Amino acid sequence: MRSWLSLLALAVVVAALGAWVYQRPKAGESLTYALSTMKPGQVARARLERTGAPRLPGETPPVTAIVLERRNGEWRMSEPYAARADAFQVERLLSILEARSTARYEADDPARFGLKAPMAVLKTDDQTFAYGAINPTTREQYVMTGGKVYVVPLNYAATLPRNVEALLTKQLFGAEEVPVRFDLPGFTVAMQDGTWAVAPITNEAGPDERNAWVAAWREASALTVSRYPGPSPEQEISVVLKNGRTITLGIAQRSPDVVLVREDEGIAYQFFGEPGRKLLMPPGEKSR
Repeated sequence: MRSWLSLLALAVVVAALGAWVYQRPKAGESLTYALSTMKPGQVARARLERTGAPRLPGETPPVTAIVLERRNGEWRMSEPYAARADAFQVERLLSILEARSTARYEADDPARFGLKAPMAVLKTDDQTFAYGAINPTTREQYVMTGGKVYVVPLNYAATLPRNVEALLTKQLFGAEEVPVRFDLPGFTVAMQDGTWAVAPITNEAGPDERNAWVAAWREASALTVSRYPGPSPEQEISVVLKNGRTITLGIAQRSPDVVLVREDEGIAYQFFGEPGRKLLMPPGEKSR
C-alpha cells in the first residue's frame, strides 16, 4: 500500500513538473502579461477622456470626453456630437486590448506611475485603461487596468487621438450610402436603365467618363474634416441614395480647395483643389 502511494505521489510531481516545463517561456522568449482578454472586435462602446494641459499654474486641466458606439457594424460618435467615426482610427485606439507587458505591478501607489491624474482614460464596455507616466529609462508607458499597472510601448500612446476630429471618417459617404442621382447647380447625373445619364447634355462624355465621375463621388475622401459652425451655404447639391434617402450637401467653398458640408451631420469635408473642383463639374468637362 505504501509503495502504491509513493508511486502516485511521484506521478503527481512528474505531471506538475511537465506542466511547468510546457508552460514556461521557451529559450529566447520572456514572460509577458496580457492587459485584457477582450479583442477590439468584441467592443460595442468606448469612452475616451483626455486631460488637456492646464492654462495656468495649478489650474485643473479640462477634460474632453469622446463616446464611440458600434451600430450595425459601423462606428459612430455620440459625444461630444453625433457623427460617423473612422473605423481604422477606432481600431487603433482599441489595440491596447491586445497589448502585452513585460512587467506588472500592484496599483497601490498610483502617483508613482503618474496615474493619480492620468493623461487619458479609456473605458471599453467592462474594462478601464488609465494612461500614466513614461518611464524615462525604458521609454515605455505605464497603463493601469484591472487593479494592476503594466508597461507598454509608446506606440500605444500614439493611438490616442490628438482631437475629436481625428476620429471622424474622411469618407463623404458611408458604406451603405449608394448614390443613384446627383443634382448639382446647372446639371444632373442620374442612373437610368442601368447606365449613368447627364442632363442637360453639354459635352460628349462617354460611359467611362460618366462612370469615373460617379466613382470619384462615391469614393470621395476628404483631406480634413471638422464641424461646420457657419450658416448654411447658398448653393446645394442633392444626392438621392439607392434606399430612397436624400443627402443634402452645401457648397461652402469652391477655391482654392472645395469644402462640402453634409447638412445631416453638420460636418465640413475639405477636398484638394483640382480633384475637388472636378466633383462640381459635369463628367468629361475640362477645367478652364
